[in-house]
Amino acid sequence: MNPHHQSILRRIRATKPGRGQTTQRPEHLGTARKWYGLKNDQRRQIMLDFCAAHKDLAFDDWLALIDSLYHGDSYEERCAPQTLFRKYPRYRRRLPLAQLDAWLGCLNGWAEVDGTCQTVFSDKDLLADWDGWSALLNSLAGDGDVNKRRAALVLLTAPISQSEDPRILELSLQLIDRLRGDKDKRITKAISWLLRKGIKQHREAIAAYLEANAPALPAIAVRETRKKLATGKK
Repeated sequence: MNPHHQSILRRIRATKPGRGQTTQRPEHLGTARKWYGLKNDQRRQIMLDFCAAHKDLAFDDWLALIDSLYHGDSYEERCAPQTLFRKYPRYRRRLPLAQLDAWLGCLNGWAEVDGTCQTVFSDKDLLADWDGWSALLNSLAGDGDVNKRRAALVLLTAPISQSEDPRILELSLQLIDRLRGDKDKRITKAISWLLRKGIKQHREAIAAYLEANAPALPAIAVRETRKKLATGKK
């Protein structure tokens, strides 16, 4: 285990579990891993404290720490890299996408996937290496691992809401077309999420796509996206 990982794990183990965690128990998170019962804010504070104390962390040490955490035994360890991605943006943009692909293979359950993929990588990250990112997302969408298929969609939820760039919209709709027949709830809910997030920058295009493809889309995606278009709420 990486030495920095060891110190983070000691903090996790020493932190008293948060109250009111009934909605975040393992059975709700989609994971069978060891669970220390920490609230998201508790886990995040541990990682923020680490980042504040290691502002000069070298790129290779950053990579090694994240890799070690992704091979940890607990849910909290596998969600911890989220803060490391956010707090070291200069390193995040140097990250080899093949390495990200490998790390995504270490995740199981919607909460672990979303911890790495939701609001971590921005439109600027994707557009800085569009060919690489589009190839990765297409590969993830065709993967036999449902967690990677969900990742393909969730990775686009922030960029599609941040940018008017048509490439992000077009890729999002292409991946939805590929995955709309997938009956797994992790996918149907992610399709709904991605469509709803697209409304901010691409309202007319999302509305037109929905009406043209409603019969083939998951019912939850049609219902929730129509509600979002009509009321601005989920």
